[in-house]
Amino acid sequence: MLFPCNQCSQRCKNLSGLKRHQNSAHQDHPRLSILITELRRTYHPSLSGLRCDRHGEFVLPSVPPEAPTTKLDSDWTPFSSHAGFELAEFMFTDAELSRRKINNLLDLWAATLVPHGDSPPIANHRDLHCQIDAIKVGDVQWENVRLKYDGPLPETTRPPEWKTTDYDVWYRNPREVVKNLLARQDLEGHIDYAAYREFNGEQRQYSDMMSGNWSWEQSDSIAEDPSTHGCMFVPIILGSDKTTVSVATGQNDFHPLYLSIGNVKNHIRRAHKNALVLIGFLPIPKGAKKDTDNEEFRSFKRGLTHRSIATILLPLKPYMTTPDIIMCPDRYFRRVLYGPGPHIADYPEQSILAWILYGWCPTCFGLPDSLDTPCRHRCAAHTEVLLGLHDEETLRKSYGIAPSAMPYTSYFPRGDIHKVITVDLLHQVIKGVFKDHLVEWVGKYLEHSHGAAAGARVTDEIDRRIALAPPFPGLRRFKQGRNFAQWTGDDSKALMKVYMNAIQAFVPSQVVQTFAAFLEFCYIARRNVITEDSLKQLDVALHRFHEARQVFAGTVRADNASAFSLPRQHAMVHYHAHIENFGSPNGLCSSITESKHITAVKRPWRRSNKHKALPQMLKSNERLDKLAAARADFTARAKVPQMSDTSDEIWHFDTDSSGVQDLGAVILNNAERPSNIDDDYPPSPHPPSPILLDDEDDNDYPPSPHPPSPISLEDEDNDNDCGPVESGPLMNEVRLMSKKAPTRKYPTSFSALGIKIGQQNILQLARRFLFYQLNPTSTIEPDDLTLSLCPAIWDSKVSVYHSATATFRAPSNPSGPGGMGDIPGPRRDCIFVDMGDSDNGMKGLLVARVYLFFRFSYGGISYPCALVHWYTTSDNPDPDTGLWIVQPESAHQGRRHMSIIHVDSIIRGAHLLPKFLSDAPVYREINYMNVLDLYSSFYVNKFIDHHAFEIAF
Repeated sequence: MLFPCNQCSQRCKNLSGLKRHQNSAHQDHPRLSILITELRRTYHPSLSGLRCDRHGEFVLPSVPPEAPTTKLDSDWTPFSSHAGFELAEFMFTDAELSRRKINNLLDLWAATLVPHGDSPPIANHRDLHCQIDAIKVGDVQWENVRLKYDGPLPETTRPPEWKTTDYDVWYRNPREVVKNLLARQDLEGHIDYAAYREFNGEQRQYSDMMSGNWSWEQSDSIAEDPSTHGCMFVPIILGSDKTTVSVATGQNDFHPLYLSIGNVKNHIRRAHKNALVLIGFLPIPKGAKKDTDNEEFRSFKRGLTHRSIATILLPLKPYMTTPDIIMCPDRYFRRVLYGPGPHIADYPEQSILAWILYGWCPTCFGLPDSLDTPCRHRCAAHTEVLLGLHDEETLRKSYGIAPSAMPYTSYFPRGDIHKVITVDLLHQVIKGVFKDHLVEWVGKYLEHSHGAAAGARVTDEIDRRIALAPPFPGLRRFKQGRNFAQWTGDDSKALMKVYMNAIQAFVPSQVVQTFAAFLEFCYIARRNVITEDSLKQLDVALHRFHEARQVFAGTVRADNASAFSLPRQHAMVHYHAHIENFGSPNGLCSSITESKHITAVKRPWRRSNKHKALPQMLKSNERLDKLAAARADFTARAKVPQMSDTSDEIWHFDTDSSGVQDLGAVILNNAERPSNIDDDYPPSPHPPSPILLDDEDDNDYPPSPHPPSPISLEDEDNDNDCGPVESGPLMNEVRLMSKKAPTRKYPTSFSALGIKIGQQNILQLARRFLFYQLNPTSTIEPDDLTLSLCPAIWDSKVSVYHSATATFRAPSNPSGPGGMGDIPGPRRDCIFVDMGDSDNGMKGLLVARVYLFFRFSYGGISYPCALVHWYTTSDNPDPDTGLWIVQPESAHQGRRHMSIIHVDSIIRGAHLLPKFLSDAPVYREINYMNVLDLYSSFYVNKFIDHHAFEIAF
């Protein structure tokens, strides 16, 4: 079989020959990319976010924005200088230094300045706190209101304590918080001033929240009042989730409430650029043990939650019908109308918010034993009708309604709690369906099929295979497989990438198909931009998942209609509608609030003396917000560097080591890097600020009269699925690192280098490569090319590199610097190579393994190259996993088929997983570093990150 070139008449004997021909003869071939036609938007015609002056009068587009307050370049008020501000932010926000350490640091600095008659810009910890407290921007004080049980008390017996307790609700005025958010000039370009519909060609697509139907429909409802035309609709996004800061007894739980606005683009909210703000702490009633199952107590807790949220949002209510004049990031005023928007919460919290019994769906009326049966959706108006028609028992049994106090949304215009409960990728899909359901079901299935003892041995073998996953940037290595006691969101996301191939030999095909369909659903739902075609793919994946999961019926699940009636799995049914209403789910995911817990709750708690910690935590949060607001203000005045928002994904690291075989440079991708990478990987080049474990007076507050409780790290993970990503073509660039091997000197001639690396024919390969670079129109097939026709490059100097940097634009993927660090042994990573034709996915890609990066010059031109070993690709993906299969390509007598390619033909790194052909135990000599050398077939892991998922289909 011959492989024709689509750009000339050349025909090659194999794919690698075709690739070599295209890389040399057609350097200007098109890059692999997702071609995006011209995007067009239709903005809401009535609530269009028109500009106005500070009095609310609309102005012409030609009117300039409000002039900023003129301040001298030397004005760093309330700080004495730029250094004073940076020092304050470093000590309080970045390093989180205690009072004692702040004083020690400043005393040491002051001692060095005494000979010069000078002093530090900050004297001590009191001076630091005074300067921060004096910041005017972002200054929203904490307020307090007390709520209590207002029902009848028993006349003859002593009432339970929870009926007589006053409950403090701490909050900040949400109107002032939103004003501060909209006044941030660093958000200019990251705000949508009106609801819109976006089209890519003829296809509707959904991304940020204002692109969804809900914002448009809310704008329609508001626009029924003609006086609102031209206003800007601002949806109020809330997020609430209990979190634990200590595992000991006592008041160790907190219930923070966060606020954001739907106008902020998803990638800003997900990147934690202070677009999600701590706005309050909800009370947590404590009852006696006998009250745990007391329905009156549970109703009181639900009602207290709703009353607290309604109280906090009350300052916004007048401006949900009457415009509020607010300055926006572009320094124009707008007439703003607020509205209760999406509420981010996990399922237990959703059941409280939606006024339903646990086990029912907060979105539809599906019965607990048949949730996936199609039925009508819930709405506030229908619930009110049911409340008037039925008694409490009927409401509970037939409709799953838990009548108590009204939902907080009922206090506000256009509020409907059932329509603003969002789906949740982290707790529903990643932690819920994958970790709590599928992985557990596999374990139970093995025990059911093999018995307890044999099932445990199979589980151990699966763990062994998980541990064999080759290293990859950002991929956590599970040294003991999945056998760890405490899971985090990052653990689940990492295991999802390498679990399926490990179980394939031990379970029926239908089980593998269940995982494949689930992963397809998950990765589609996590995209930043979701088109109508993507929604169809989502529906197909969900249908395949529902069909394939039946394999568990009758074994680990009951063989009846209720076998899979699980609220978190059922929530997958509502993803299609949620995306159409609110845009991409990754902008409204509980991973955002979970990450905020660390900075807003856990670290401020650790700063405290642990005695009556909440007021101390409020003060810490107030100071953190003031410093963040000050930086935003100084940024707007061009006094400090601006907020970075590149969507290019850049990964790079050194692969320096001492082994002679360590020649394979690593192409880094933009995979998410967990915050809890295990000890086989070095710390991130940008580690988080240290967390102070308080001893003596090593905190911001006086010692507590009570000893501190042990610290819980049970959910101290970023659960982070975020990053600044924007839509665009999949462009890529690969560059060799400028730093050469610092500890091992490679020969600078081809002949000596070939001996050094055990590849004596490298000179011949380089001459063949150079021939096609110099003769791009040659019709000679690579295998027929004789060396006599190739240029002589005997005296060319060769420079060897240990690494390269891959830069590419990746839809729906987090970005950031990171890498694998110093992993022992050779690191010969695999790569995707551009075929240079118009085929998308793996039809247009080749897979190779890099053995050496080097550069040489000829005729005054420098050629950055890679010595690679090719893999052959299967004709079609594997029917069970949906992954493509590749095998190492051999030349004569079983030798590896090597060649030299230009680095410009490299797209990015590829991750291969071994294809285990039987359930026989894996030899102990095989490990994660030599697995690529010892197996003959591999899966191309498109689930390694979102960019790979976009291109390796």
